[in-house]
Amino acid sequence: MNSSTKKDTDKDHARKSLLLLRSQLSSALQQQKSAQIIDHIKKSDVLDSAKNIAYFHAVRGEANPAELANVTPKHTQFYLPVIAPNKNEGLLFAPIYQDTEFKNNQFAIPEPVVDSSEMISPRDLDLVIMPLLGFDNSGNRLGMGGGYYDRCFAFKKDKKLKPILLGFAYDFQEIGPISTEPWDIGLDMIATESALIRF
Repeated sequence: MNSSTKKDTDKDHARKSLLLLRSQLSSALQQQKSAQIIDHIKKSDVLDSAKNIAYFHAVRGEANPAELANVTPKHTQFYLPVIAPNKNEGLLFAPIYQDTEFKNNQFAIPEPVVDSSEMISPRDLDLVIMPLLGFDNSGNRLGMGGGYYDRCFAFKKDKKLKPILLGFAYDFQEIGPISTEPWDIGLDMIATESALIRF
């Protein structure tokens, strides 16, 4: 087994283990832990100057950032990711309002139904609350393997540009060192029920 195959096998094993752990959380515990994560974000300064914030629609036991919309200043505009028609772009971001309609994408994740002219570039966001399966203490992120966020934020690879990428996860999602590829985009911060950590 070559090193690349071993890395893929290790990541696949980690994904299966973390998905299982996440699926075993009761909805009450999921809600409690999500509220604790949001509390750490509220107490930090990351929301202070963020006008355009993207988060994600939590599915299958993910920590849920939706309540952030109720604790931010009124001038804040929230966005949700939409899979871009151009695969190389990864994701676009659609504004959400009280009357926004949704439809499921190919992964059964609800996406806002908006006109393409309303979508914004990831470069126009100030803060992105990111989903993940696992993370390590260096800010490396283990996703589902589709590479959508990596392609979307490839422009941040060698520069400290906005937006801030903030992982939103449970404590148990921290795992040992995650092997990385040249195209992987790391996190700027991670918020769990225990703390908000800056990398």
